[in-house]
Amino acid sequence: MNRVNHGKESLPEKVYHHLLQQILNGVIKAGEKIIEEDVARDLGTSRAPVREALYLLKVDGIAERIPRIGTIVKDFSDKEIIEYNDAVIGLLQSAIEQSQPKWDDTNRHRLQVLGDEADEACRLEDVQLYQSRVEQLITHVFIVSDNKALMRFYKEANHILMVFAQVKWTRETMKNFNRELNVFTSSLVEGEFDDAKKAVKVTLDQGVI
Repeated sequence: MNRVNHGKESLPEKVYHHLLQQILNGVIKAGEKIIEEDVARDLGTSRAPVREALYLLKVDGIAERIPRIGTIVKDFSDKEIIEYNDAVIGLLQSAIEQSQPKWDDTNRHRLQVLGDEADEACRLEDVQLYQSRVEQLITHVFIVSDNKALMRFYKEANHILMVFAQVKWTRETMKNFNRELNVFTSSLVEGEFDDAKKAVKVTLDQGVI
């Protein structure tokens, strides 16, 4: 379940988003234990909201509770990653289908700008920045589709893939991914929607090879 920030978060939700951001940024890595006392001290709060935040991470499939050890960031199997990747591919293809009549000049220009920013991050060989740029680009497609359900399911699955990418991606992975991403972006900009849907699988599969 994706937890969208509407500006009126409870304290546990704020802690949740803080921890999620640390996980996505690689500060807390897969397999690493999240210590309640340390988080509470760093954030200046009690352990109760931290405990609730850890529960939310577990519900979202980001962390798991191991008896006698505690809560750790989940280390996903290859099978799980492929399943999440296939789910994102299907969601993005559906978003492309629904977005077709909505690609006006403004939306196309924004997509191209996001593609250029991803290219620049790739050129700089900044894997973390690149992953952030790619997420913005893909999110833009869901925004154009104007389907909140698709967006919600995408965000949930993408959390998992982002955690995986932080651990597994290399500069070579990024370059291979970006080469295919350019095909995907160009297809959308040019209104070649069938080509864009085909490019989705080729592109996203590069991220889990």
